[in-house]
Amino acid sequence: MKESWQNLIDLVANPKATFTRLKSKPKCRIAFLVFCFLVVVLAWMVFPFTQRFINPRYASRLASIELFGSTRATSMVFVAVSGIILGVLCAVVFSTGLIVVSRVFKVNEALKFKHIFAAWWHAILINPVVFFINTAFIPVFKRVEDIETIVDIRVIPGMHMLMPSLESPFLLLFLSYVDILSIWNIFVLTVAVATLAEVSKAKACFTAVIIWLLRVGIDVVFQVASAS
Repeated sequence: MKESWQNLIDLVANPKATFTRLKSKPKCRIAFLVFCFLVVVLAWMVFPFTQRFINPRYASRLASIELFGSTRATSMVFVAVSGIILGVLCAVVFSTGLIVVSRVFKVNEALKFKHIFAAWWHAILINPVVFFINTAFIPVFKRVEDIETIVDIRVIPGMHMLMPSLESPFLLLFLSYVDILSIWNIFVLTVAVATLAEVSKAKACFTAVIIWLLRVGIDVVFQVASAS
């Protein structure tokens, strides 16, 4: 238990130490529970803003269901559960894909699915943390009335601010993920790949960028689809 919490602490302070331990003891239960907790908290925090652009079809369906005597609770549970399910699916699909790639390219044959799966749940924690930082600043810079599209809740300066005239919601939202904090995300992924796969930093960074692009792409499709 203590080692699992130390892995989370080192994820920020010394990510190499986290993934080195996971290489010998691939445990992810605590990381998964923390991920679920963050998703639930974020669903509650961002709800006043997301209800502004949620698909009316989904909204009407949720309005007919009450949990804990509240339709608002229903909507928040829906958002939280959807986020957790998406996280689990991504963990399984990406871990499977990466283990297949490692076998094809004969990279560290001692590497198994459980190692990548455990590393994934730790590395992916950067996503909700970044989203939490972004969400925390929404009330500072914007009012609920100012939120019209899903991109409007992206407060951290990103590439989307340089091209506000873009009409594609997919491209605009994707560009909003390209910010200073994305460097941190890619750095942690690079350390994870280099440590577990035992490859050069250049190859690890290239792989990390590909993983980041695919993961962000899934987030973008999921969010835009929910709002359209």
